[in-house]
Order: sequence, then structure tokens, then C-alpha cells
Amino acid sequence: MAESSVFDLKAQYAQYGEYHSNPVNIVSHQIFVPSILWSSFGFLYLTGPLFPTPVAVHNFFASTFGLDVTMNAGVIALVLYAGYYFMLDPIAAFLFLPIEVTLFATSNYVMSTSPNGLAIVAAVYVTSWVVQVAGHYVFEKRAPALLDNLLQAFAMAPFFVFLELLFMLGYRPELQKEVHAQVTQRVQAFRAKQKLQ
Repeated sequence: MAESSVFDLKAQYAQYGEYHSNPVNIVSHQIFVPSILWSSFGFLYLTGPLFPTPVAVHNFFASTFGLDVTMNAGVIALVLYAGYYFMLDPIAAFLFLPIEVTLFATSNYVMSTSPNGLAIVAAVYVTSWVVQVAGHYVFEKRAPALLDNLLQAFAMAPFFVFLELLFMLGYRPELQKEVHAQVTQRVQAFRAKQKLQ
């Protein structure tokens, strides 16, 4: 199938979703994709401050999380993720933003306060990836999406699992029906192609 715009939610969801149609794999992603994002923010903390922290940002993180946040590469990643998700679906992105900020803040807190911060972040990162990859081979019976489109997999994974959660709660039922139908078609096409090989 032809790939559509990176800003087309339906196309991006269906493209990523075809690798995530098994319920067990979806649940494992709902647990471990946020863990990967959390630990990635922790690794990005290591870049140190890249530019001065705006006073409003400093005050927000200090009062909300007790954190003296620095403008490290994690901030850039957070802004890019949030901006991309707002382009895909502003309401879902708005709902997801507090989760993204909390993942960023707590990983930075661990890195800045724990003498074992790097070991904790690394353990979470490695464990999460092992579970993710195993889930693809065991439950999906196929390689992870990142082997076919690394950038799309990293960009879409956190939002995909959040949308799955929102869909379970009744968010945009027509969109859910449409994208799940597209995912089903893509999975069937993949399975048919597999049988021919």
C-alpha cells in the first residue's frame, strides 16, 4: 500500500498498527512504550543544558515536580513529539501532553537525584526493548515496525498506544472503526504475502 503524509493520522495509525494487531502485544506496548520514552528522556538528560531555562518553565517544574529542569535534548524531543501529535490529533495530543511531561520530568528527576540514575534508566530501557521485540516475534509473528521504518516507529509508538487506550474509553469511535479496518486489511495483505513466500 502507498504510504501517505506523515501528518495523516489515519495513514500513520494504520501503517504502525499493522505491526500491532495482537491484543497481548498491544498491552505489552501500552506498558513498555512509555517505559522506553521515559528512559529515552533519561538518556537525553545526559546532554546537559543546551540553552538557558526560561523562568516560566523553571517555575513550573520546580513547583510541580520539585525539579530544577535544564533545557537538555529531552526538552527538544518533548517539544517535537508534542508538536507532531498536535498536528495529528489536537484533542488526543492535549490529553497526552501531561503524560509526556510527567515522563520527562520523572526521568530527569531520577537522573538528577539518584546516584544509580543511569543504571536505572538503562535497565528500564533494555528490559522494555527486550519485551517489545519478543512480543513481535511471539505474538505478531513478524518483525517490529522499526525494522521497516525506524523514524515512523519512534515517532508514532507513544501516540499509538495512547490512542489505543483512548479508543478503549470510547474516543472517536468512527475513527477507531476506520483505522482498525485499515489495520485489518494491512495485516491480511501481509499474511497473504507470507503464504506466497
